[in-house]
Amino acid sequence: MYAYEPILEGLTQRVWASYDRQVMDESRPEHGAFISESMPHPVANHGNHTQELARACYVFLAEGSSLEGDRTLFDRICGGIGFQKRWQRPNGLIDNVVGNWASPTATAFTVQLLAPIVEVARTKAEAGDERAAQIAESLGEYILSGAQGVIGGGFHTPNHRWVVCSGLAQAMSLFPDLQALDYVESILAETVDINEDGEYIERSTGVYNAVCNRSLRLMADHLKRPELLDPVRENLDMMAHLFHADGTVVTDMSNRQDRGQRVVPVGSADSFFDMAQRDGNGMWAAVADRLVAAGFDAIHQAWLIHPFMVHPAYCHDTLKRKPLPDDFGRVFPAARLWRVKRGLLSATALGGNATAFAMRYGAVNLKALKVFGSYYGTQFEADTFEASENGVQMVRRGDMRRSPGYDMPLGRPVRFDAFHAIRDTRERWTLPPFDVALDIREVEGGFDFHLKTEGGIDRVTFWIACCFGGPGEWENDGQVIRVTHGLTAILKSGYGVFHRGNHAVRIGPGAAEHRMWGVKDAVQDADAFQVLLTLQTPIDRVFEIRCGKWSIATGEMLRD
Repeated sequence: MYAYEPILEGLTQRVWASYDRQVMDESRPEHGAFISESMPHPVANHGNHTQELARACYVFLAEGSSLEGDRTLFDRICGGIGFQKRWQRPNGLIDNVVGNWASPTATAFTVQLLAPIVEVARTKAEAGDERAAQIAESLGEYILSGAQGVIGGGFHTPNHRWVVCSGLAQAMSLFPDLQALDYVESILAETVDINEDGEYIERSTGVYNAVCNRSLRLMADHLKRPELLDPVRENLDMMAHLFHADGTVVTDMSNRQDRGQRVVPVGSADSFFDMAQRDGNGMWAAVADRLVAAGFDAIHQAWLIHPFMVHPAYCHDTLKRKPLPDDFGRVFPAARLWRVKRGLLSATALGGNATAFAMRYGAVNLKALKVFGSYYGTQFEADTFEASENGVQMVRRGDMRRSPGYDMPLGRPVRFDAFHAIRDTRERWTLPPFDVALDIREVEGGFDFHLKTEGGIDRVTFWIACCFGGPGEWENDGQVIRVTHGLTAILKSGYGVFHRGNHAVRIGPGAAEHRMWGVKDAVQDADAFQVLLTLQTPIDRVFEIRCGKWSIATGEMLRD
């Protein structure tokens, strides 16, 4: 459960463990630095040293902590703050040593993370805590100089804008004379990047939704703009419909590093919990409970205790929990996404994505269903995405892409280094474009798929690829095979079953209109066991996916 005492205890254990990773030799320039497991190098950014420093400060300041006011921890905190300040550039900025040097956004992340600690320390200092006063003063100097460096410094990615704004908003609350509001207003004028379905530009359910939501919450409080909480509400509502039964979240649509990864988004727990308390939303509180129950994510652990530190009343949480959505089919048209959740079944159809469909059923993970052809540009990524009865209709339009064809001669000399540069100036002989339509409909026990091509030419080779996360067993009439990643099978006819543990998925009927195993431009998954249906144009074919319990006794898939 998302509660103060267990989160504080987990934080305390992490702080104890960090002692072995802190440089305590005063003769070394990096004295005071926490060296993280992920970055064996002194670095002052938010994912490394600064995260450890924040954890240490919270455990030192937290009411009821076994390390509250501890002298040894205080000395380590002072050393950590000293390193943080020494590693600033003359303009106040810090480096993200993997490539972003003198980085306004890396600095903004640290200001965002550390500013609440100054706020808490100042409150304790007013009650006479001298060590808290020293932390507030020394860390406050870093916040002020870092914020001054951030002003006017720019950003790289969409979420960076809100990190910058939230960090500066917090710094202005601590230091009212800081002249940052005009810069914040210039960024806010771009408006929050959220669509009608509650999805941010980066579509990052595993990482950057958490960053955006946290930043907007902080901005709403410190800029006194409660309307900035509305995008947070919209995103949390969408995310609540994207969870699998095991607590992981759909990531196939992400534009960032979490795409296709199996992620429990612990980093979003603080936003779910905080907004649950603000709005009295028991479902969001239940999501927060599930996320922390899945394990503490070290990268975000300091943020888990933050809501309690700035809102002490949250420690007495009595909000009644409500269950997450578990029996629904919902289309998110702006996101071009269809979600179906029926207990163990969790399925997603995606427009504009090489993964047209993905599904979990218990222990079976159909990581991707992909459609691709050997005709230039026929990797299926839907351009149109429309709801239909019990499903969606997706079309990849050939007229929206460069048509397959051949370049004509120019009739004049072409320099050695100019062949590729002048390609667009040539006339072309083109082949007719293909439209590829994929209709998906939910039926009892699974889904029906109707794949159809229009236009183009005949005899073009196509593939339907079902990519399963292994290991598992694959069987059809006459054979059973233990399979793992990197293997590929063609289902020639009939039906095949992939099963793992007590769960199974059946696909078919098979097709083997050619024996080619793939095409060079196809986006295939080497980290999967692939089952192919091989086709030739024109295509007008229906196939199915069904799921159920696997009986080891009968060797059959049983209806769930």
